[in-house]
Amino acid sequence: MVLETASDLAGYFDTDAHGTAATITIDGSGSSIDVIFNKEYFAIDPGLGMEVEGTQPVATGRSSDMTNVEIGDTITINSVTYNIINVQPDGVGTTTLILEQQ
Repeated sequence: MVLETASDLAGYFDTDAHGTAATITIDGSGSSIDVIFNKEYFAIDPGLGMEVEGTQPVATGRSSDMTNVEIGDTITINSVTYNIINVQPDGVGTTTLILEQQ
């Protein structure tokens, strides 16, 4: 069940609020969308008594702006192009893209 209206989501991702302008290329066709761009922290314990730490770039946006997005499509944010390596829709109106810099 969607909790926010389309207008609510548009305001949340607006570049005058929290959002960042991006160009997403799906099936070779580019379009402008607004996303929240973060570099998420992660730590992995490989079982050797120490952790490997790093960051992973992610972009979260309205699912309606990411219809038909697939692994291997690209998104450009702040003049940097990223490959989309995972697509994680939340089922309530937003989708998070796990990214890898080209």
